[in-house]
Amino acid sequence: MAEQDEHDAVDHDTARDTVMEAVRQLDGASVRDALLESLVVHGVDETVADVIMPVLRLVGDGWETGELGVLHEHFVSSSFRGVLGELRSPVHGEQARTVVLACPPRELHDLPLELFGAMLHARWWRVVSLGANTPMVALGEAVRHLGADACVLAGVRRSAFESRTSSLARLGARVPLFLAGEGALGLPHPPSSVTVLPRDLREAAALVDATGSTAALRTGRNEPAVG
Repeated sequence: MAEQDEHDAVDHDTARDTVMEAVRQLDGASVRDALLESLVVHGVDETVADVIMPVLRLVGDGWETGELGVLHEHFVSSSFRGVLGELRSPVHGEQARTVVLACPPRELHDLPLELFGAMLHARWWRVVSLGANTPMVALGEAVRHLGADACVLAGVRRSAFESRTSSLARLGARVPLFLAGEGALGLPHPPSSVTVLPRDLREAAALVDATGSTAALRTGRNEPAVG
């Protein structure tokens, strides 16, 4: 097992190096090939947690030091979204569990949430993403219209959640509601009806998945959907 873990770590290092060099060269085909290879070998969880998220941090660090520019940030976001789109096979049927993903108003960084959605999709969730800067009214309407089994709201600013405590409490009383991101982790007193997800994406995905399974059992929808 130790040898396998060491081999995986080397593979992840190689994949990160390959993707970063492709980002520097604005080489979208190489980004796609490296990520798809990692997905085939290691699956969605490891590719997201051990390759894509570290690359995003490296790109951010490169922008701060001046090594990389705004064009690289836009390029990597577009490239990663393209690969995510290739993973999203439809999930149909009455047995499907549905999760709504969104960022609150004035939160514009939704790519990490999209990556988290890919991890939930791999667990047979139907993922409906409303993206960045989503009004709370629209989020509530989506949850109601879809009969969602869970909702994840992510943000980097604590104020994005603190200013909407009443709305979060009401939504959390209707559907299992999860808050994610540094803004959520910084809340001193989250509403009692919501769950703050940990930084570890695999742990966070397991929490949402377990809650969704419980909800499905209560409503008789206890078979996973495939598609």
